[in-house]
Amino acid sequence: MLGSEEVYVVGSYGVAFWIVGEVPAPGETLLGSGFAFGNGGKGSNQAIGAARLGARCSLLAGVGADKFGLEALELWRAEGVNCSAVRQMAETPTMAGIIILDAVGENRIITDPGANARLTASDVEGFADTWKSPGILLTQLEIPIEAAARALAIGKARGLTTILNPAPARALPKEILADVDILTPNQSEARILLGLEADDRQADAEVAARLRGLGVRHVVMTLGADGALIAGPDEMTKIASYPVDVVDTTGAGDAFNGALAAGLASGLTLAEAVRRGTAAGAIAVTKKLVVPALPDERQISELMKTGTALR
Repeated sequence: MLGSEEVYVVGSYGVAFWIVGEVPAPGETLLGSGFAFGNGGKGSNQAIGAARLGARCSLLAGVGADKFGLEALELWRAEGVNCSAVRQMAETPTMAGIIILDAVGENRIITDPGANARLTASDVEGFADTWKSPGILLTQLEIPIEAAARALAIGKARGLTTILNPAPARALPKEILADVDILTPNQSEARILLGLEADDRQADAEVAARLRGLGVRHVVMTLGADGALIAGPDEMTKIASYPVDVVDTTGAGDAFNGALAAGLASGLTLAEAVRRGTAAGAIAVTKKLVVPALPDERQISELMKTGTALR
């Protein structure tokens, strides 16, 4: 599905270490049942997810001048992601994250942002010199807010479709949200953006409406196994997901956002792109490790056609 518009991603890269087990209490040591290592970072994952679905994709991220940073450049080149804007930073490590998976595949994550924390608004401005409109600008919050905010502001001013995946979630000024065409929180992130507890019992539709009231044009709230809710200027639409056997939920949101951006870049409507995003997220949870789980066009088409995820 080759898109006519380019996807520009401003985001993070990091390495991830997974272990299956329970979260230990202070001072306690537990034995896990498995260990894995892989590539991560929301910006990188989403860029790869979009490129794997045929989008022309360019990435700005920060990596260390270390083994992991060099491996990242090799990964992006192999996946067809333009990484010429990526910054390699001396004396700063590449981001690393620790992920604990429980027996049902739910995850708990802690990260050290490393080189991602040194991305600046000036870095974004240099990357933006390559942007062409129409296009898609996709960013997240694993980088400094100033960098993400500058990307959204420039993208909005130049007529790009701006997408903010607000993860990890935090309260944001209204002036930043006003530059967002499509906000893609999950249910807990949506509530945190409003200053609520992550498990607040307000209805999802009410939460989405309140977020739109802060200046966001569209809210696309991901609902896990229940699909996604689109809240726009005129109506709310529920998009169903696809039933699958869950192995690891870690990459679901990144698969969703990458497929959403790729779909919009190819000329799909928002609802059509969200439907493909829910398919991508469903496929991603059927495997361990995020990058290997990101689907290609054949997998998306098969799931949407037959309801069965290819392995």
